[in-house]
Amino acid sequence: MLNILPEIAEEGSRISHMEVNNTQPDDDFSLEDLNTPSVSLILEKPSIELNKLNHVVQRTIYGAVEFVICDPGVMRFLNYEWRKINKATDVLTFDLSSLDDDNPEGVVYIDGRMAPPIVEVLERLYHGWLHLRGYTHNTEEETREMNQLTFELVRKGMKVVMEA
Repeated sequence: MLNILPEIAEEGSRISHMEVNNTQPDDDFSLEDLNTPSVSLILEKPSIELNKLNHVVQRTIYGAVEFVICDPGVMRFLNYEWRKINKATDVLTFDLSSLDDDNPEGVVYIDGRMAPPIVEVLERLYHGWLHLRGYTHNTEEETREMNQLTFELVRKGMKVVMEA
């Protein structure tokens, strides 16, 4: 897990307390569980609705993917460290898959300032997951395809949210 210092918070603010919610392994934990997507919240004041995300991702996607919902200051720090862009962004995807692996593996950081509504968080979450699966939005055709897949996944995810 990240060692987040107050200095990386947005200019003019300091993060004095961060709540981290991680799913702890059950007694019947197995190596197969390592290929289950999960969600971590690194937010000063996480929305109660965000606690449904683990349930949603485990029922709608696959792969060894960690989704980290965090404050804008963390996003800004990561965006600068990895892309040399000194501003927050809504999603950053780090692909950790091997070339011979069909299952997506990686970490997707999502700016938590947009939460709630959960539908916007799901949109960013699935967008990052599609990047891990090799989708891009470099052309209009790729953008249309990625947007359509994202829309379908969000619709499926929202059904799971409503059932929970």
